[in-house]
Amino acid sequence: MTAILYGECVSARDTATVRIWALANEGCDLEIDTPTGMFDSDVALWIGAVGPFAATITQTPIEPSARRVAVRFKEPLDGRILQHFNA
Repeated sequence: MTAILYGECVSARDTATVRIWALANEGCDLEIDTPTGMFDSDVALWIGAVGPFAATITQTPIEPSARRVAVRFKEPLDGRILQHFNA
């Protein structure tokens, strides 16, 4: 079972609390309660109190309600960060 992490996503127009799935060095999946202003934009992602990580967020077709999105980090996450959160 994949751990669900909690964090915050900050864009130029909005801030949203997120649930983080499938954290990997290149990116992750997010569920956003109120995704208005979050799609197809550059964001800063906080994973718990760790961050911010520069990323780009794009809408994915996983869920028609547009609450699930994919995140691609601008720079890969350090392996120690992944170890910490995936332990």
